[in-house]
Amino acid sequence: MRHATAVAHLLVGAVLVAGVACDRSLPEAACDLLVVNDTTCTIVVFVDGRRAFALAPRSDRTLEDVGNGRHVLEATNSRGDLIERQPIELAVGEDFVWTITHCA
Repeated sequence: MRHATAVAHLLVGAVLVAGVACDRSLPEAACDLLVVNDTTCTIVVFVDGRRAFALAPRSDRTLEDVGNGRHVLEATNSRGDLIERQPIELAVGEDFVWTITHCA
């Protein structure tokens, strides 16, 4: 009888652990970058020297899972002139919002 009780407790524990693992309310480990273009110009966003995307005026875009650690963000105007550079350090699961307010 004790064996059956122990097996039942193990099964209940396994179900509880599986339920917690599937719970979407747990924090994400991914680091996301939200870029807000609050200018009247199209900008181009670079992350660590690589082109990420172009962003239309008065719009925003999210780059998902850029990874934790140190990054350098850069924004250029349509001529390729650097308008802003932002070094950041992200902890695991930390997101960052970068708002660009000028394009000249």
